[in-house]
Amino acid sequence: MGVKRLIAVALFALFVGGWESAAACSCLGGASPCEAYAGASAVVIGNVKGVEPDAPGDERYEGEQTVRVRVERTFKGEAADEITLRQPGHNCAPKFKPGDRWLMYLHFDEPSRTWEVYGCGRNGPAADAGDDLRFLRALPVSAARTRISGEITRYEVEPGEGFKRVAPVVGAKVLIKGEGKTYEVTTAADGVYEIYDLPPGRYSVTPEFPPGLKLRFPMPFGPLAPGDGPSLLFDLKPNACAGSDFLLSSDTLVGGKVSDADGEALPRVCLKLMPADKAADPRFRIFDCADDDGRYVLDKIPPGRYLIVVNDDGRLSGDEPFPTAYYPGVFDKGRAAVVTVGEGEKHENFDIRIPALLPTRTIRGVVRYSDGQPAADTLVQFKADAAKATYEAEAAAKTDAEGRFSLKTLRDAAGSVAGLMYTHEERAAHCPELKKLIAGKGKFGGEVRTKPVRVAAGPDRNNVVLTFPFPRCPEKENP
Repeated sequence: MGVKRLIAVALFALFVGGWESAAACSCLGGASPCEAYAGASAVVIGNVKGVEPDAPGDERYEGEQTVRVRVERTFKGEAADEITLRQPGHNCAPKFKPGDRWLMYLHFDEPSRTWEVYGCGRNGPAADAGDDLRFLRALPVSAARTRISGEITRYEVEPGEGFKRVAPVVGAKVLIKGEGKTYEVTTAADGVYEIYDLPPGRYSVTPEFPPGLKLRFPMPFGPLAPGDGPSLLFDLKPNACAGSDFLLSSDTLVGGKVSDADGEALPRVCLKLMPADKAADPRFRIFDCADDDGRYVLDKIPPGRYLIVVNDDGRLSGDEPFPTAYYPGVFDKGRAAVVTVGEGEKHENFDIRIPALLPTRTIRGVVRYSDGQPAADTLVQFKADAAKATYEAEAAAKTDAEGRFSLKTLRDAAGSVAGLMYTHEERAAHCPELKKLIAGKGKFGGEVRTKPVRVAAGPDRNNVVLTFPFPRCPEKENP
């Protein structure tokens, strides 16, 4: 756990919907194949012949690209046999490398006489575009019919490769239910299900997944209707399409309890899987943090051999007062037990006992506003005056509905504790005292802290009171 994760959550909760587009690429919703086709200047299968600057070999590359593409097949528009893409530098724009063969929904820029492949669309490797290609190859008839479709595909977090497409799921049933009638379709060899000529109206789409696989997440497209439950609801219009892709992963898990040498639960410690037979890879991320009872679950695991690692970065803190450890409870990686996970297997008894812990202490208190009202759901941060190289210098917790907090640190850590929040002009508009505090900090505001309280090294510290220098804001505008 730790302060960095809590701060990240607080920032996301504060600014989501406000300026996330300035900080990262965010794609909400999606176009159906017929919507993407209607909105594009041209639709082609293109082979990338050259890229400037040369392919950087890094999928996280963020920079402009000039891409030379040979057009293999045109479904719409009048693209030449060879076209030039000008891809912007922002992180939503798809980036290319020589040899890519993509289905491209193109948009033409008249002043520069160049094309662009937009982000957040249905563009992608042609080998993975079965749903789109079925619709495109059936033109012009397909554009004048209703259609519900999608793909069911297996994805896994693969050691050495990260999150990747493994294979289409063949023969999976999908139930499509309208008013008074249910239709059943199955996925074909490319993982695609489709049905044409349904009467306009509201439909639910419910897939049945094969044994050994579970839903990771759906990717709906088209006119999604509000609703609760496992099914997706769509309002199908005349001559329109809708549907969803479903990404599945292995229905496997490894779970258990983390405790100390005496069997006392260790809550909030974090664990991850490490491939036993391959080098560590940051793209392979299957992890969890133990709950208040010390229970953990690592799931959606591809079949293989693994080590269970606890506190993988080795930094010592109040929640993790021990170096990197391995199942069943050893600090020496060479003595770690290998866990073998087979297709569809679930193991819930991999308990881990940490053999030795550094002494810790608990800091408890309350966070208030200047008018005495409790500051609920507020971040509290401890910062050590100095920390050894292997120590975590910070710890954090959130307050409850009454403004109370409790956080753990190493017993020999001296430092200070303070409450903090992140706010901006819009949230402070009806809070005059808060507005004064963030004046001059710009539209996005910034951090507001209580006066810190010193905490010496030693035993538990209780009854710490932290006070924000402004009264609680009206309920509707509470920051």
